[in-house]
Amino acid sequence: MVEEADDAATIPHRSDGITSRQYIVYSPTFQVPVLYFTVHDSHGTPLCLGDLIQTSLFKPDSLPPSEITSFGLSPESSPFPMLSQGDHPTLGTPCWYLHPCETPKAVGEIMAEIQRPEWTQAEYLTQWLRTWFAVLSGVVDLRP
Repeated sequence: MVEEADDAATIPHRSDGITSRQYIVYSPTFQVPVLYFTVHDSHGTPLCLGDLIQTSLFKPDSLPPSEITSFGLSPESSPFPMLSQGDHPTLGTPCWYLHPCETPKAVGEIMAEIQRPEWTQAEYLTQWLRTWFAVLSGVVDLRP
């Protein structure tokens, strides 16, 4: 006698768990920090961009209306992509990154409003980095 197997027992279970690795790397070209990251499913397969932007890494409704391609996310109002794909500068592994071209302008506008003349260079740089994290946290969920 042959027993029929339960379909749920024969189909491999796919967990909805994802793994994200995030790196902050200094861009010598733009002279600002850049967030590089990878997101993989429970089997180690990288997520496509459409799935990636739906993860909890990004805050809901934080991304502007954009064109999504296999290699980038470009806001409709910008000639530059917001998210791009490229090799991590030191690891040499494929990663996604938030394009740094608008970073100096975004952080600079805020710094112009809050900067104090008595700040030392170290205080200025510390506040600049805090401001960058604040701008970044408007799009990316930085909670552990």
